[in-house]
Amino acid sequence: MDKNSFQRTLEQQFPTLTPTGKRIATYLLGNLQQLPFETADSIAQQAGTTGISVGRFLRTLGYRNLDDVKQGLRGDPQASWLITDRLGAFRQENDQEDALDRSLNREIEAIQHVYGLARSQGFADIVQHIVDADAVFILGIQSTRGILNAFHSHLEYIRPKVYYVDGLSGIYAETLNSGFEKPYAITADFRAYSSITPTFCETANAQGLPLALITDLQCPWARDYDLDLLQLKTDVGQFWDSMAPLTCLFNLMVSAVADRYGERLDARLAKNRALQQAFGQFES
Repeated sequence: MDKNSFQRTLEQQFPTLTPTGKRIATYLLGNLQQLPFETADSIAQQAGTTGISVGRFLRTLGYRNLDDVKQGLRGDPQASWLITDRLGAFRQENDQEDALDRSLNREIEAIQHVYGLARSQGFADIVQHIVDADAVFILGIQSTRGILNAFHSHLEYIRPKVYYVDGLSGIYAETLNSGFEKPYAITADFRAYSSITPTFCETANAQGLPLALITDLQCPWARDYDLDLLQLKTDVGQFWDSMAPLTCLFNLMVSAVADRYGERLDARLAKNRALQQAFGQFES
């Protein structure tokens, strides 16, 4: 067994799992590179369950325990590179560090995780959808509204027909019944999750609307739908989870879209600059 086969097992079994099993599987799928450093209790803490439940979950997949999983992963030829590459991120925090130091380390690790995602096929797929779509809808939900709005503004500067959706219509008709031939929607939600988000995902699937969801590692329903999924580390030990990883991800995404847009970008930016001068938008 290697990391990829373990990942496939989790993904194939996911629809049949219990809510607790889905939380555990979601955390494992988002942290496969860290698995050699995990214990049943550390996984349980992140998944909101118990170490006993983690052990029971692994047995349903055909493993005796967590050590059995780790033993199988030792044959993965990529493991040594991944562990070496991320060693600093996985280093145990010193008990003498104060709360700010611990939080800083977690924040840095969360940003490193985002940069890892930016090299993934899932990230590349979302970028390609944004480039190819004839319209992109950015849905702001709950506390992510401001960050999604900023992402909309940056993306709109690069490509036309980017729309920010606040949901005030109540039924998201501007997105789900847009009339565009190749629309694409992007949204983000983090715990405590809005009841609107899974409803929108389910409805988008029913309507055949391609969709990207960005959420945290704990989201138990993220893999219940057919969508492009990216999961971020957001728990940095502060009163609220950190949204810095989401901002970082969108910044990388905008840059990737700009790179893919090629020569079309030059003409659009030139016209945008001419409009800025016409309206005297910035001081000379």
